[in-house]
Order: sequence, then C-alpha cells, then structure tokens
Amino acid sequence: MTRARQIGTIIVTIVILVLIGYVLYTNFKPEPLPEYNVTEIKLGDIQSTYETTGTVVSDNTEAYTAITGVKVTAVNVKVGDSVKAGDVLAQFDVSTLNSQLKEYKTAYDKALKAYNDSVSATNTAKQNKANAAAQMNTVNSEIARLEQEIKAAEDTKNQTPDTPEYSQEQLDALIQKLKDSGFSKEEIDKIIESLKNSSGGITKEDIESAIANATATKKLELAQKQSQKQMLEAQLSLYEAQSDETASSIYKNVMEQKKADYESYKALVDSMKNGWVASSDGLVTEVNLVAGQAFTPKASKSTTTDLSSIMKYVSGNNDMTSVLSDIIGSVTDSNASSGTGITLENTNEFVAEFSVGKYDILSIKVGQRVKVSSLGSDYEGEVIYVSATASESSSLDISSIASTFTGGSSSSSNGALVRVKIKNPDEKIIIGFDVDVKIDTEKIENVMVLPIDAVVTEDSTNFVYVVDENNKVSKREITVGRFSDDNYELLTGVEQGERVVDNPKTSMAEGDKIAIKK
Repeated sequence: MTRARQIGTIIVTIVILVLIGYVLYTNFKPEPLPEYNVTEIKLGDIQSTYETTGTVVSDNTEAYTAITGVKVTAVNVKVGDSVKAGDVLAQFDVSTLNSQLKEYKTAYDKALKAYNDSVSATNTAKQNKANAAAQMNTVNSEIARLEQEIKAAEDTKNQTPDTPEYSQEQLDALIQKLKDSGFSKEEIDKIIESLKNSSGGITKEDIESAIANATATKKLELAQKQSQKQMLEAQLSLYEAQSDETASSIYKNVMEQKKADYESYKALVDSMKNGWVASSDGLVTEVNLVAGQAFTPKASKSTTTDLSSIMKYVSGNNDMTSVLSDIIGSVTDSNASSGTGITLENTNEFVAEFSVGKYDILSIKVGQRVKVSSLGSDYEGEVIYVSATASESSSLDISSIASTFTGGSSSSSNGALVRVKIKNPDEKIIIGFDVDVKIDTEKIENVMVLPIDAVVTEDSTNFVYVVDENNKVSKREITVGRFSDDNYELLTGVEQGERVVDNPKTSMAEGDKIAIKK
C-alpha cells in the first residue's frame, strides 16, 4: 500500500471514529443541571413599608353656606375659576332675614329665662328641704322624749304601793321616780299640789289620778308632734321632687341649643351681609347661586335644632311641656334651612386620603415619611392624620396581599382613615385623582434576611430550598416575620450562612442537584 493510500485510510478511520463518538455522545450525554442563583443567609435590615392608593383632596376646603330664600345680588365666580385671598365671591340682600333672626333671639331669651327660673326654684327647694329636714329631726327627738316620759309615768302609776295612806317618805320616793321619768319640776309640783288638796290621806287612787292628769297634757302634745311630723314628711317629699336637677338639666340643654341656633344663624346672616370673601387662594369647585334669584340649596340642612326627643321625654309634665312648646314655637319657620352656595378648594395644600385595615393600622403613625407617586413623578409626603375610628371599606392593597405570607388577612371589611400631606405639589397632583402611596413604617436591624422570591407557599405554609455543599437541595419549612419590598425577616427554618435557591421552579424536588450561576 502506498503512503498516500495509508494516509487516506487513517483520515477516513479518524472521521468514522469521530462520527461514531458524536453519535454516542449525542444519544447518551447527561442532561445539563438547571442553573439557579443562590443567596447566603446573612444578617441585615428590614425596612417595612405600606403601599396603597389614595385620593387627592384639598387640605383646606371651605364651603360657604347661605340661608334658604336669601336674595343673591351678585355672583362673581364660576366653577373652575382661580381666586386670590380677598376676592369677593358673592353678595346678598339679607333684609328679608332680619325677622327670622329676631325669632331665633326670642327663642334663646325664653330658653335662658326658663333655665334661670328653674335653677332658682331648685335652689329654693333645696333650702326648704334642708330646713324641713332640720325641723323633722327636732320633732322626732321631741316625739321620742314624750313617748318615753308617758311610758315612764304609766310604769310609775302601775308600780304605786297599795296602802291606805302615803307617808312623806313614800311621797319623796314618788317624786324621785317622777324626776327619773323626765317630769319637770313644774309638772311634779302640780301633781303634789293636787294630792295635798285631796280630803283625808293620800291614797293609791289619788296618785294614779294625779299622774293620769299630768300625762294627759303630754299625750296631747305627742299627738300634735305626730301631726306635725306627717306635715313635714309631705313637705319633704314635695321639696325632694322640686330640688331634682333633672328639670334644670333639660332647660339648660334647650338653652344651650337655642343659643347655638341663634349664634349660628346670626353668623350666617353677618357673613352674607358683608359678602363672601375668599380667605385664601384657591379653585372654585362648586357654585349654586344665581344672581337676582332667591337661594335654593341642592342639599339643605336645618338651621334650628330638632328638640322633638326632649318634648317626648317631658310629655308627662304639663308645666315643662307648656314652657318648652312656647320656646320652640318662638321660631315660626321650623323648616328654616341652609346649604352650600360656593365651595373653594385651597390649591396650595393637598393631601392623599385612604383607608387602612386593622392588620396595618398599628404600623402607621403621624409623622412617618411617605413617597407619593403620580403620572410618573414622585413627591415627598408625611402622615398627618390617623383616625381613631373605623368606617366601612372594601379596599385591597399590596400590603394586605403580601401579609398572607406572614399569616395575616388579605382584606378587612372596615378601614380607618389616613391622611398624607403631599409636599411641593405641582400640576400632576390633581384633586379627585388617585396617587400611589408608599409609607416607611417600621425598620428592624441586625436580623436574618431572606429574599422574598426564595419563598414557596403551599397551603398557607412557607418553604425554601436549601443548597448543601454538594449543590443538592432540601425542602425546609420556615416562618417569617416583617417584610420589605425585597426581603422577609427570617425567624426559623434556616441558619445563618446557609444558602437558599432564588426563584425555584415548581418542578424542583427534594434531593435535586443544581448548578449555581456564576
């Protein structure tokens, strides 16, 4: 075989072997390991945030209120107008309101007099009650004394020795018993005197008769005192009822409400008498006035207080019912009403309003820093108000959704109002539009940090895949705490220094081996 032929054979053999090797490699080569990024568990900080959307409103909305029926003489603005502080918005003829204002003043004056009269009567009744109580104490003491003296006299009479004639020594003993029974010297002298006037010697019958005559006067006095006690008891019951401050409290409540009605109505009249003047720069967002016409509000509210509940409460007291009916009747037009004539929004100060559920409200505090975003621009903000009461709400926010990972609730049927002041607003902050709100709530430091995208949730239980030194994975149940945009606070399940798989695929299983991206 020639050399050229030998070389050709070698080349062909090599090619065949390469082809065979390629085919074998193609058919039997091992599957490449899936590549993942891994994160080593380290200590770090968690800056918790709360994210939601809010509605932009003016921080200072001023509604100018007009009384129904007042004549509008001039309207200088329309919806959409920008005004400066001091600009005159509207003017009125308030002469038709003077009679109504007088009626409000009359109602207040009557209510004030009724209250003062009630207070005076109550104070007098209290003094009379105190005097009657003092008299009652005296009468009770006198009744007790008389009852004791009469009983003692009866006992003395019954214990008199039955002898034909009393000696001086026996008379002296009788006198001592009478003294011990409470008889006065004058009463005892009368008894002795009557005994001396008896013909013959002093007998048991003479003594019993003398004592009976002496106690008859005491019994008459006792009956008088008992009658006086009954009269005092009746007076005390009357004074007790008259000194009850319930009536004064009711009259005071009516007086204060009638005073508020009068002052409120007078303030409305005075504001329209002087014309409405803008108190600050702003944007006119509502006008319900027509020049030359009487004002009729779109939505009205009464300018006088409804006292029907008080009238029902005193329905059993004819005197109070009569007085209160006269007070209430002093305002002849009980349906006097008012409504918004012009609304002015302060365009220099804006706030974003939104509701917060019960699982997040405790993390939001007045003074916290806020980032507000609108139409591609970001603005600094600050929490300026957190309501202490909740109202109905059906909002669902990012923070509530994320809280499902920590065992929280994703929504709440009630929400508390929060207001965020937007600093340095511009034309992209528009009243009525929504803005994105992000609040820095709580920051915790030097805790184990776990990437959010490493967590897998199954049936409300959280897991991660831990990578060992041979790049094999094991599935671990974990518990997490607070969270930020990117990380969770890792509480249990993985130790510091261990590695976890980022964004594990659903097909990943216990014992799988992975390749780690460089």
